[in-house]
Amino acid sequence: MIRLLRITGFLLIGIGAAIVASYLIKPLRLLWPWLLALPLPIQIGGLIAGFGITLLCGTILWERFDNYESDRSLRDE
Repeated sequence: MIRLLRITGFLLIGIGAAIVASYLIKPLRLLWPWLLALPLPIQIGGLIAGFGITLLCGTILWERFDNYESDRSLRDE
Protein backbone atom coordinates (compact mmCIF):
# COMPACT_ATOMS: atom_id res chain seq x y z
CA MET A 1 0.00 0.00 0.00
CA ILE A 2 2.78 2.43 0.92
CA ARG A 3 4.63 1.61 -2.31
CA LEU A 4 1.50 2.38 -4.36
CA LEU A 5 1.04 5.69 -2.57
CA ARG A 6 4.68 6.61 -3.13
CA ILE A 7 4.48 5.79 -6.83
CA THR A 8 1.30 7.85 -7.07
CA GLY A 9 3.01 10.71 -5.25
CA PHE A 10 5.99 10.65 -7.61
CA LEU A 11 3.70 10.54 -10.66
CA LEU A 12 1.70 13.51 -9.40
CA ILE A 13 4.90 15.45 -8.75
CA GLY A 14 6.07 14.64 -12.28
CA ILE A 15 2.81 15.74 -13.87
CA GLY A 16 2.80 18.99 -11.93
CA ALA A 17 6.46 19.64 -12.75
CA ALA A 18 5.83 19.01 -16.46
CA ILE A 19 3.03 21.56 -16.47
CA VAL A 20 5.16 24.15 -14.68
CA ALA A 21 8.14 23.34 -16.97
CA SER A 22 6.03 24.40 -19.93
CA TYR A 23 6.40 27.93 -18.57
CA LEU A 24 9.96 27.83 -17.26
CA ILE A 25 11.78 26.19 -20.21
CA LYS A 26 12.22 28.64 -23.05
CA PRO A 27 11.37 26.34 -26.05
CA LEU A 28 8.25 25.16 -24.24
CA ARG A 29 7.34 28.77 -23.49
CA LEU A 30 5.99 29.00 -27.05
CA LEU A 31 3.04 27.03 -25.70
CA TRP A 32 2.59 29.48 -22.85
CA PRO A 33 0.32 32.01 -24.66
CA TRP A 34 -2.04 29.15 -25.31
CA LEU A 35 -1.85 28.14 -21.66
CA LEU A 36 -2.47 31.74 -20.56
CA ALA A 37 -5.79 31.57 -22.36
CA LEU A 38 -6.47 28.54 -20.18
CA PRO A 39 -4.93 29.36 -16.79
CA LEU A 40 -6.64 26.36 -15.24
CA PRO A 41 -3.87 23.88 -16.28
CA ILE A 42 -1.28 25.78 -14.29
CA GLN A 43 -3.52 25.86 -11.26
CA ILE A 44 -4.26 22.16 -11.64
CA GLY A 45 -0.55 21.40 -12.13
CA GLY A 46 0.41 23.21 -8.94
CA LEU A 47 -2.40 21.53 -7.05
CA ILE A 48 -1.43 18.08 -8.32
CA ALA A 49 2.24 18.61 -7.50
CA GLY A 50 1.36 19.89 -4.03
CA PHE A 51 -0.89 16.91 -3.42
CA GLY A 52 1.85 14.56 -4.64
CA ILE A 53 4.42 16.07 -2.28
CA THR A 54 1.96 15.86 0.62
CA LEU A 55 1.15 12.25 -0.21
CA LEU A 56 4.82 11.33 -0.48
CA CYS A 57 5.75 12.98 2.82
CA GLY A 58 2.75 11.36 4.49
CA THR A 59 3.77 7.88 3.39
CA ILE A 60 7.35 8.44 4.55
CA LEU A 61 6.14 9.56 7.99
CA TRP A 62 3.68 6.66 8.14
CA GLU A 63 6.46 4.16 7.44
CA ARG A 64 8.75 5.77 10.02
CA PHE A 65 6.06 5.56 12.72
CA ASP A 66 5.34 1.93 11.82
CA ASN A 67 9.01 0.98 12.14
CA TYR A 68 9.67 3.01 15.29
CA GLU A 69 9.53 0.07 17.72
CA SER A 70 11.70 -2.21 15.59
CA ASP A 71 14.25 0.58 15.14
CA ARG A 72 14.32 1.13 18.88
CA SER A 73 14.91 -2.58 19.58
CA LEU A 74 17.75 -2.67 17.05
CA ARG A 75 19.35 0.37 18.68
CA ASP A 76 19.13 -1.20 22.15
CA GLU A 77 20.90 -4.41 21.07
